[in-house]
Amino acid sequence: MPVASFEFYTQRATQFQKETEQVESVIRKFAWTRVVLMVIGAGIIYQGFTDAFFFYIVPAILFLFFFLVKRQSKYEEKKQLLQNLVKLNLAESKNVHFEFDEFPDGIRFADPHHPYSYDLDLFGKGSLYQYLNRSSTQLGEERLASDLTQLNFDKETIQQRQEAVRELGASIEFRQHAWALGRQINDFAFNRKPITQWLSEQSLIYGKRIYSVLKWGLPAITLSILALTISNSKYYPLLLVMMIVQLTVTGIHSKKFQQLQNTLANCKTILDNYSKIFELLHQQNFSSSLMKKHHVTASKAAIEVKQFSSLVNSFESRMNPIAMLFGNGFFMYDFHSSGKLEEWREKNGKDLPLWLESLAEWDALTSLATLHYNQPSYAFGEIAEELLMKGTQVGHPLIPSSSRISNNVHLGDPAGIMLITGANMAGKSTFLRTVGVNFVLAHIGAPVCASQWISPIITMRSGMRTSDSLQDHQSYFYAELHRLQSIMEELRSGKRMLILLDEILKGTNSTDKQLGSRELLKQLKEYNALVLLATHDIALGDLEEQYPKHIINTCFEGRIEDGQLSFDYTLHPGVAQKANATFLMKKMGIIP
Repeated sequence: MPVASFEFYTQRATQFQKETEQVESVIRKFAWTRVVLMVIGAGIIYQGFTDAFFFYIVPAILFLFFFLVKRQSKYEEKKQLLQNLVKLNLAESKNVHFEFDEFPDGIRFADPHHPYSYDLDLFGKGSLYQYLNRSSTQLGEERLASDLTQLNFDKETIQQRQEAVRELGASIEFRQHAWALGRQINDFAFNRKPITQWLSEQSLIYGKRIYSVLKWGLPAITLSILALTISNSKYYPLLLVMMIVQLTVTGIHSKKFQQLQNTLANCKTILDNYSKIFELLHQQNFSSSLMKKHHVTASKAAIEVKQFSSLVNSFESRMNPIAMLFGNGFFMYDFHSSGKLEEWREKNGKDLPLWLESLAEWDALTSLATLHYNQPSYAFGEIAEELLMKGTQVGHPLIPSSSRISNNVHLGDPAGIMLITGANMAGKSTFLRTVGVNFVLAHIGAPVCASQWISPIITMRSGMRTSDSLQDHQSYFYAELHRLQSIMEELRSGKRMLILLDEILKGTNSTDKQLGSRELLKQLKEYNALVLLATHDIALGDLEEQYPKHIINTCFEGRIEDGQLSFDYTLHPGVAQKANATFLMKKMGIIP
């Protein structure tokens, strides 16, 4: 498997750009050929006024002209696909250097009230979501966001997802072509609610005997009269009456037909593109159990979704006034078209949401697979049954490897509470986010920024970035207390939890803060929880002596050498001994 690098992705971008130029050359040839055909056609028509024989050539010219139009549209689609591949590989080449702002940031999923996502910077500019996201569809983006914020997979599912991520990681051509296909149609404003409601509605035409009689019986009579009219014009008034009858019957239901068209019009192009993505998946071979399941789903979905798109397209032709007049006047076209759509719904209505759910899941998995491909040294997490977390060389995935400082994590054997002390800027908050982000990655089946990672399937909660809420009429201090209250309530309900706390009780005086922190830690040690608490309060360090089986001290230290402050961002055992506030205030001239 080729190594993901700047050179690798730029070479791919260059190759796709060359293919794009070749396709553009073919498109230009088609365009000029059509111009020549138009000139020739005009000349033939002109000659036809003096010799009728030339008019017989016109249909062949028209056939060739429209054939070229269809072929050119195919090449236009191919050109757009190749342009998307160029764009993707150029973006990936920047991503190698941790410049990933060209990918969607998922800011719409950011929620300050979420139990942990806001604290861990999962969404927004420069977020984990933006770094991961390679979803080709709105469905995949929403599923990726849901996976990151729900963490509701069991051990077997996580292992199946890991297997699928490994397999998809090696399938770079498939992943990139799926992305390029998805980006050909902007489905991010696609509202699925109308079609979802339509799927649950009762049929108007299909399965109704009276409408079956009308849509077949009336056209049969009208066409029979048309045949008589061709041989004898005296039947013309009767033909006109029958056409009016059919148009009237259709007109009575025109409002419902129009409502159906309005409901389905916006989804036709989107679903047609989804059918292409399903077809792409169907063409692949997989060995992982999860992707085999999605492959089976795609095999049927590709055919049925494409058929649905075609039926909607046929139904939309009613918008042509001439087609509507003669189609309904002779054949009751609206009844037949809407009946076929309802028949499709009867056959596939329950399956369509499942097909889209399948697409969403594997589309989201391609994001994790890209991470695995780009970072092959990352390990996949192991699931522990006991309340135990171990990580070796754990780093934050959004920090470039050239400047990333990795640390080991060991919690729950036996001590379940890690007290982390250190000065400002020493790395305490980054370490908490590092643990939290890797916990999330491990529990959605993604590779983890570590050489080894073991953690249990438990709930995660954090208290790191609580803020005032004017809308909720809640101060910072009360917002923090409510966050701690909800954590304790969940613990008391019996949940096993990973808890990340950063400098709690900042809204009170130092004495009250220290007392409150002590009492909280004494409470936390009694429950099934793994706790990381970062604090400046080194006085809390004596809790390790009182509860050596429950609490361990770790710290991040700074160094002051030759009048300069520096940090090694390495986790050390024990309590921090150095402070930097006074030193920095003196250095900046704030105090003498």
